[in-house]
Amino acid sequence: MRFSRPFKRTEPEPDKTEQNLLTKKELLEIFVGHRVNSPFPGDWESIYKGSGYEFWGLREIEPGDSFRNIDWKATAKTGQYYVREYLAESYFNLMILYDVSKSVAFGRKELLQANVAVSLAYSAIVANNGCGLITFSDAVREYIPPRMGMAHFMQILLTIVRSEPQNCAATRINPSLTKLINEVPESLTFILSDFLYPWDCALSFQRTLHGTNKHEVKALQILEEAEVELPPDSDGMILLRDGETGEELLLDVSRWREYNRERRQKLETIKDRMIRAGIDHLVLTPRDDFRRKIHALIHKSLP
Repeated sequence: MRFSRPFKRTEPEPDKTEQNLLTKKELLEIFVGHRVNSPFPGDWESIYKGSGYEFWGLREIEPGDSFRNIDWKATAKTGQYYVREYLAESYFNLMILYDVSKSVAFGRKELLQANVAVSLAYSAIVANNGCGLITFSDAVREYIPPRMGMAHFMQILLTIVRSEPQNCAATRINPSLTKLINEVPESLTFILSDFLYPWDCALSFQRTLHGTNKHEVKALQILEEAEVELPPDSDGMILLRDGETGEELLLDVSRWREYNRERRQKLETIKDRMIRAGIDHLVLTPRDDFRRKIHALIHKSLP
């Protein structure tokens, strides 16, 4: 069930660490109005792993890796074969696959997605990298090929700001992945979606992306807090309606322990499928410092 309507909760007031998400109007005003105090970082380090000379990190050896990249010190220390990875020498294309299906209208998911996407696009553009956008629901809605420059960033920004949740019977991600493969030679790709629709993540990615190692994909699972867990001691009955299928569910939130257990299991299943597909996966909610969490995801490396 993908929520289509927020509900009252008995949780305490948000603490002072909760992130202030900018509205779409504010996102536009930052750049159109040339507001000085922009919250968007322009100094995120290069994040595309390639065949350059700047050391990135270590990982366990995989089929197809060159023995020339084995780090013998780490191998001797751990007893496991590790290879060295490096940052690419030149610019890269950052692609954003952006879910505009109806379920993103629940709570603050659409707002969080917009903030994350604009931040990623801006960081790529100011670092003189190419950036592109694919919006999708049951099919590809809009495609902006990767290019450089602030004028191109403004095109991406306007597309995100003007996007609206689309009615569709079921979200389908494969058309946008196929578009990515056919149109972009190589990329670092972030998929922004709730990933709660029925699909086999591992199978989809393996069939569509595997066979080429020119696209590195990271999944950012954008969820409202209630889609992760209910606060303790919740009480009452809530009628929920799936925004895509129309299915309705009467939820007894006093059974929050069972609900939270089921949600943990579902999220773990999605994470496991991502791992089996070789995809880095991160859950983000409106309460998260998404820049810090994405930065940690990007720069994580094996010891």
